Amino acid sequence: MKKIVLTMSLMAAMFFVSCDQNSADDEVQGGTSAYQTSLNSQAKLASNALVADCENPVSDSAVVTKALVGSSGDYCVWNTTTKTIGSVSVQFEGMYGSGIRPLTSGWYVGVVETTATCSTWDSWKGSIAVKNDTGATSNVGTSPACTSVIIPENVVSADGLVGTLNFGLGYYTYASQAFSITKKIVIWKDTDSSLTWPTDYSDPTAATVSEAYLIEVTSIVPTFGTPPFYGTVSYTYTKVL
Repeated sequence: MKKIVLTMSLMAAMFFVSCDQNSADDEVQGGTSAYQTSLNSQAKLASNALVADCENPVSDSAVVTKALVGSSGDYCVWNTTTKTIGSVSVQFEGMYGSGIRPLTSGWYVGVVETTATCSTWDSWKGSIAVKNDTGATSNVGTSPACTSVIIPENVVSADGLVGTLNFGLGYYTYASQAFSITKKIVIWKDTDSSLTWPTDYSDPTAATVSEAYLIEVTSIVPTFGTPPFYGTVSYTYTKVL
């Protein structure tokens, strides 16, 4: 399995640690020139997001800032950033923006192996692990549970248990001061209006799917220095249906 390992600074080793470090909590408002530069780059990338078929993958990035108080390892103290992929709004949230959640009604999320390539939907829809699957081994987990909107269902971030938190099905692991991206992400539109979105289970092998995208996160980069701290998630996506 292909793994993309991104080495982080010593500070980033605190990524998932629940602690009360003053260095993370006692943040003050300061200059944000680096953050603004990232936003400008993000806007330029977004302007290219016109075509996303298998021959024309789109590259983009999302920048997510942390609140001025709270530990960097707390999912719930990070702000959110919304991007558009095809006709769906996707929210980047949580630590360094690594949580990815479809915001448009009727859209669901799962993961596939990193070896999956942009092909026909029918050729690999059966290989999708669905986040909302509550079968013999539930993929949902219990985190994040920040608000009535930021819930464990229909979002992918870290895979499985991290410390005392259970994120369920995800697309990366974190250990030894590094991210390892172990899955690609799939989002799809289920046309069944009887499903209670976003908590119902959408079976990609049986559903009537009108649109779907394969997303590959290529890097998750935390940035420290003058607050606000922020993370940049870079990714590519292609339309597979």
